[in-house]
Amino acid sequence: DLYALLRVPPSATPVELKAAYHRELLASHPDKRRQPFSPSPSPSPSLHTPNSSAGSTPPEDVDIARLKDAYATLSHPASRTAYDRALRAASAVSGRSGPRPAQVVSLEEFAEVLCKEVEEEGGGEGEGGVWMHGCRCGGAYRITQGEMERDVHLVACGSCSEVVWVGYEVADEEG
Repeated sequence: DLYALLRVPPSATPVELKAAYHRELLASHPDKRRQPFSPSPSPSPSLHTPNSSAGSTPPEDVDIARLKDAYATLSHPASRTAYDRALRAASAVSGRSGPRPAQVVSLEEFAEVLCKEVEEEGGGEGEGGVWMHGCRCGGAYRITQGEMERDVHLVACGSCSEVVWVGYEVADEEG
């Protein structure tokens, strides 16, 4: 989030953005990070100790190029509008999309299970073919012909909370 990188709210004005950009640049500068800022040029340790900046957090290691990109994007009205639109779209999708798949797995990596094996596991009746793929937990992902015909792509492991997106195309039967 570019706003979080510059530590400003999305409603920040251009003046606030510029001030935040300069503040973060100074905080991230290697020469400025070694010791807290002191308005007095006095080298006396009694006047300036590391504890004298109580309440301020030490700056994080931030890539200065990322700060420049953030400011360039947010300071230009058209690019800021496009960024805000993309940010809203991403948050809307992540809020309603359900489980996030751990990985994308092609159906070609699944093994088709014979009907006898499926019946022994207590399923598969009336579902057509069944394909299974091993999970890292030792369990398995299972998808049926019926689920593929209903365009189901998110498949949960039967033993843990992992979810994968299964890639396949349903072939139309002609004839």
